[in-house]
Amino acid sequence: METMTDTRPTFSRLTDGKARHSWRAAVPAVVVIVVVVALVGYLASKLSSSSQRASTAERDANQYRDQVAAVTKQVGDLQKDVTLARSPGRTTVIIEAPAPAGKKAAAAATPKAWAAVTWGELPTGKTFIRVNAYGLSQSLEAGKAYHVWLQPVAGDPIDVGAIEMDHNGSGYAMKTDLPAIDQGKAVMLTIDASDVKKPGEVVARADLPKLQSTMTQAPPQQAQDQTPGGQDQPQQSQAKTGTDTQKMHQGK
Repeated sequence: METMTDTRPTFSRLTDGKARHSWRAAVPAVVVIVVVVALVGYLASKLSSSSQRASTAERDANQYRDQVAAVTKQVGDLQKDVTLARSPGRTTVIIEAPAPAGKKAAAAATPKAWAAVTWGELPTGKTFIRVNAYGLSQSLEAGKAYHVWLQPVAGDPIDVGAIEMDHNGSGYAMKTDLPAIDQGKAVMLTIDASDVKKPGEVVARADLPKLQSTMTQAPPQQAQDQTPGGQDQPQQSQAKTGTDTQKMHQGK
């Protein structure tokens, strides 16, 4: 009796072969996916780095622009201060504290407080005051300092500012954007607290001369053009020239 052999493929062989073939087919796709993910990560990293560099560059540019603006403003202020310091102004008055009565020897030993106040005009029509003070007392009460005030023709006195005093008893003060040159009446040297609204102890006072503003006058050429007959003279000259030319043609 013959023995029959089962030659049909088993299930394990079929599944093993399919598994091996499926993994081989999936390897290229996995490699592509890994490459794409790596590329996306690299591009994202580069984009983030570029964005950070752009933000840093923008921040540095803003800081540089702010620094340039601050330096430009400082240079403009220094140029303005130099121009005002060199300007002789329209007038200079001397304000001097009176000598104590009956104490000539003490007055001779102790210098009197006095100041040279220069009053000048700005191109805007406003004015400036520059103060150079000397012989100032360095033993003032706490919280008090020397001030200079401008008394206008109308209105309350205007504080020019506290005098910055050195160890020699000399000081300096300046203020711009003050009333027009024809609106000043007097200047005063006082001893006041830092936050006062009106003059306190008046040390010295001087009247200002009456001046007229020169910033509102018309230029000489413009004034000449506006004079009566100023525009008629060129027309008469042109008419005379035309008449002479007509006579010359008629003679020919």
